Parts: sequence; C-alpha cells; structure tokens
Amino acid sequence: MYLWLMKKLLSFAIIIILMSCVSCTENKSYYEQFKKDKPFVSRILDLNKTFNEIRTEEKGKLTKEDVNFLKFVYDIGENETYVVSYLFDEKGCYEIGVDGYFEFEKDALDVVSGIQKEMETTTYKKEADDNRLNRWKNADKSISIELDHKGTENGLFIATIFANE
Repeated sequence: MYLWLMKKLLSFAIIIILMSCVSCTENKSYYEQFKKDKPFVSRILDLNKTFNEIRTEEKGKLTKEDVNFLKFVYDIGENETYVVSYLFDEKGCYEIGVDGYFEFEKDALDVVSGIQKEMETTTYKKEADDNRLNRWKNADKSISIELDHKGTENGLFIATIFANE
C-alpha cells in the first residue's frame, strides 16, 4: 500500500511540474519569447560576421545551409515558428532577415511593437514610417533596418537588417 501511494504521489508531482512549465511558456508574450532567443538589436551586431561565426553562435534549428546562406527556425508560442536567415559575401554577413508567420494578428503585432520599442532605444535614426514600413539608419548610413508590418492582419511581419555599401 505504501509503495502504491508513493507511485501515485510521484506521478501527481510530475504532472504538476509539467503543467507549471507549460503554463510559464504560455504566459509569455510572443515578443518576450522572441527577445529571449536573441534581442532584435543584438542581431545588428551579426553584420560582417563570418559564415562560421554565425553558424556556431546562432541557437535556432539550422534548416538550410548553402555556400552563402544560412536559415534557422525558432519555436514560438505553442506550435509556431519564426525564421532568421543570413546572406554572406566575401566580407561576411551583409543581410539578416527575420520573418514571422503567425496564426493570429495580435502575436505579429506584439513582436512588431517590441521591435519598434527596441529600435527607439538605439542610436539609429528613423528614416521612414509610411505604409506600415519602418526604416532606420545609423549616422553614417552604413546600416539600414526595415520592418515591414503591412501583413500583420494575416499574422505576418518581415524585418531586414542590411549592411549598405
């Protein structure tokens, strides 16, 4: 009887722990989960890094690798993902794309709003804010950031970081 009771209590404790872990993830907003993986503004620092540096440092699941291209997928929410891709030339990484395709508009808006707030804390100057497309540039205009949020009603956003020549 004692052994049976201990097995039941252990099973109950494991179920409670699993439920609390799941609920902790569910309570975090999409932006909080996105930022936890890697804050958007810190991705700007990935420009000019080598192929091998990005491949080693990036924490997402590598889904595509080519001579000048890396694509990583991150889990977000319960069953959704977003993609981070890198393009390279002989100088290193020159373009970083972050694409989210979510089921609900509110989740895309949450990430877009979070990225906009992050960008407000940087030295990058907002160059444009029209037709639901935000653009920022650094002082010498060597780096551009675009945030396309025209498709948020369909759960879509696209952010691109460019090293300008």
